[in-house]
Amino acid sequence: MRLYRVQPMPVLKSHFLLLWLVLLAGSAQAQMVLRGRVLDAETHQPVPNAQVGVADNRIGTSTNDAGRFALSIPPAYAGEQLTVALLGYQSYCRVLPPLPGSELLVELKISPAALGEVRVTGSVLGIVREAVARIPRNYPVRPTQLTGFYRESDNDSLGRPRYLVEGLLTVYKAPYAQRTSTGEVTIQQSRRVDLRSDKLVRIDWAGGPFIAHLADFVHRRAQFIDPAHFRDYDYRLAPGSSYQDRPVYVVTFAPKAANRRADFAGRMYIDQDSYAFLGAEWRYTSAGLRHSPNVADSRALRVSYQPYAGRWHLKTVWWQTRARLPIGPPLNYFGEFLATAIDTAQTARPGYLERAQYHDVFLRNAVAYDSAFWRGHTTLLPPETLRHTLLDQQRQQRADSLFRPVAAGDSISAKNAPQTLFGKFLSRFRYGGAVGAWPLSVAAAGLAVVYAPDGYGFGFQADNSVKAQSFSVYSQFEYQFELTHELAVRLATQRLYGQFRADGWAAGLSYQRNLLPRHRPLYGRAGLAYTRQTAGRDLGTFVNPDAGLRVAGTHLRADELSAQLQVVTEALQPSLGLGLELSHKLELVADASYLLPLRTRTRLQLAEESGFFLTRSAAAIDLPHPDVSLRTNDQPTAALPWQPRPWLFSLGLLYRLR
Repeated sequence: MRLYRVQPMPVLKSHFLLLWLVLLAGSAQAQMVLRGRVLDAETHQPVPNAQVGVADNRIGTSTNDAGRFALSIPPAYAGEQLTVALLGYQSYCRVLPPLPGSELLVELKISPAALGEVRVTGSVLGIVREAVARIPRNYPVRPTQLTGFYRESDNDSLGRPRYLVEGLLTVYKAPYAQRTSTGEVTIQQSRRVDLRSDKLVRIDWAGGPFIAHLADFVHRRAQFIDPAHFRDYDYRLAPGSSYQDRPVYVVTFAPKAANRRADFAGRMYIDQDSYAFLGAEWRYTSAGLRHSPNVADSRALRVSYQPYAGRWHLKTVWWQTRARLPIGPPLNYFGEFLATAIDTAQTARPGYLERAQYHDVFLRNAVAYDSAFWRGHTTLLPPETLRHTLLDQQRQQRADSLFRPVAAGDSISAKNAPQTLFGKFLSRFRYGGAVGAWPLSVAAAGLAVVYAPDGYGFGFQADNSVKAQSFSVYSQFEYQFELTHELAVRLATQRLYGQFRADGWAAGLSYQRNLLPRHRPLYGRAGLAYTRQTAGRDLGTFVNPDAGLRVAGTHLRADELSAQLQVVTEALQPSLGLGLELSHKLELVADASYLLPLRTRTRLQLAEESGFFLTRSAAAIDLPHPDVSLRTNDQPTAALPWQPRPWLFSLGLLYRLR
């Protein structure tokens, strides 16, 4: 057989080349980045945290510690106004320069209003009350979506980062008339560098990207602007300042003397004309640290808002947490969020599969640190010292891995293998609890039991009565280990409550399949297990005069023995059910099981009541037995008035470790 190679025509070649050049030019145009530096006009020192906005702050960024910023400009925004603003400075407003171009130099002048005093006609608390009352007027009244840049790190005592993670987030905000500290966050892209040397002890923070909701003090009505806590705080007016050429009230707040309910102390900035909260900075008091669910020695936050389309939207969040933990090195944790774009259209709430979960650890992402990773995005530029420190530490880590003496059979991958295998095991492990109805049918009856073993002084006579019932309540605790994504090995223990005391266990396989792959997972569940259940009735505790008492081949030497009548059932337990994923770690499960009995026994159990619990012995006598006389309602019998039914129902929660 012959193969023919077809050569493209010269005209087609030229068309392909032209198309490639057009696409390349379009890609370059789409990646236009405005770079600039903001300085104080008098001192010529860098101005950090200045807000840089384009098109009425539709997109924007902030300056880093060196006063530098980088802003990705879509072609549609060419020719729009560039605005640079910071509290206490006059705003800078100019038309965007042609791009690409050299670094833009922006000099901000001190606002004269920052040097004067603010005249107040009412009380300072009245200013805060009015600002709270006007939240529905000053902030979004319909859902909005923020695109933002997120960064977190943990630094050592010398200020060098142990790890650093960054990400591009989409933050869905509910209307501000609704008081909430929760919301949806989608992680669009991310990167990380992990330089921690200690492999055994690692503290990975959860919920970091949700700081865009948790730190939004206006949306959540934080304690210092909550009318229910106004009596706990002392509000004072500080010298006035300005923001975007607007006069503002600078209101400080702190706990009143001897007050232990106020969790915060700091200052907030309120626009004098609209009474909008423009920002705040605060720290946790000792009471706040005690009330916080997370252990910390200190915690501080700084939050600011930006105007767009007549409303104020979250712009930046900065926070720091320091903590000394029982294990591992002290934590010096920093986090930053920067809103880079605002979408006020009727944005649909992100679906369950797209949303990040609060307990997802942001550090566990697969993209390694790369200084050029965000070149086409708007980010908060890291300080030069941080960038150099990261590069130096990475070089040192690579050098250590190359020149570290390697023993025979050892390798870097082998060194980390146990940690990796343990992590994989944890990712497959789940546990949970449930409550349910035990299918136990009980008829009302009077019991009379006489036990007199031949050749011993021990013996007892007991009378007991049983109440009628159709089922009993039980609790269950179970463990699962996933063999595959859908198939798991299952072990469960059960305990019965009510007039009977009993235990049970089940071991087998569990299978579940997602019935809604494009939405919040709803699992169809099926299982098969071998189960052993015991339902017993206590008869009392009796004195044992025989040191050498032997029952069913077991020596019972304790001075007191307890007696219990039991029905023991061994069965196969097929089950069907549903599971609803509440979060990536938590699942609500409901199951119905059917017992297929393999063996049912009636017996009398004797157990020692003294001694260390690991050394106590128990013996069981199967009924009927010549040494045991059993009567039900004064009639001789070998059967007990309670027997298991086939149906079993349960409702519970399953938790995934990782």
